[in-house]
Amino acid sequence: MEKDKVDLVLKDITKLPSISSVVTKVLEKLQKPDVNITDLATEISKDPAITASVIKLSNSAYYRASKPIRTVQEALMTLGTKTVKEIVLVTAAKGILAQDLNQYQLEAAQLWTASLLVAEMSSKISIHKKLGLDKDLAFTSGLLCSVGKIVLAQFFQPVMNDLRAELKDFKEPFPVLEKKYFGYTHMEVSEILLKQWNFPNELVDVAAHYLNPEASQVNPLLTSVVHVASILIVVSGIGIDIGGESVPLSPFALQKTGITDLDIQNYFTHIPDLQAGLADLLNM
Repeated sequence: MEKDKVDLVLKDITKLPSISSVVTKVLEKLQKPDVNITDLATEISKDPAITASVIKLSNSAYYRASKPIRTVQEALMTLGTKTVKEIVLVTAAKGILAQDLNQYQLEAAQLWTASLLVAEMSSKISIHKKLGLDKDLAFTSGLLCSVGKIVLAQFFQPVMNDLRAELKDFKEPFPVLEKKYFGYTHMEVSEILLKQWNFPNELVDVAAHYLNPEASQVNPLLTSVVHVASILIVVSGIGIDIGGESVPLSPFALQKTGITDLDIQNYFTHIPDLQAGLADLLNM
């Protein structure tokens, strides 16, 4: 059991993946109904990398701006605060998720592609099923679900042989093995990280429960959407890791979202189109 070692890392902020303070402040400002566009633009502009990304992606085919965008304020005025928030989070997520996770048998490109596809599929499901969820909320909720794997991956090596041997005949979802060997599931670590980054409770809750949506306490519907999206992407073979397809679709999530077998077939069919449409974000 590596739990003591994981505990030490989780208590040491310097050893955890970090996120720009600008991201946290932007999220805080956007939770207020009277957010000031100029103040928001000033905050975003404090981080040169995020500023450059906002301007670049605002002009991409994915976001389809109606006119050329030259500044963060123009992006906010043209695309809206929700879309710019999405761009800010995508930029921050790329910096964290675009790395190899050899222990999980994931290359950087696979992890990043899967993360974006889960986000995009979550958005598409919320629109298609008319669930009353903001598509940007669904997108951002799906984006960082796997971030806890970044932390746990570093503890695999000492137990890898035992873990692989047990995995051969293991019938339960892979997070059960994570818990056994590391004392945490990657969802629990994701929850800790998002709390550390001062993310809104809805996003924290999704990260903590996206593989067991029936346990969601804040927004079970949103968590169910991300659950279905994440399972569909894994089953399609994109971002499939050492755990394989060990987590089944939750009947609770299907009931909560009203997703049918026909819907699932339709979503599978359109995954290549989703991936093609994400080209600008995948190659940012």
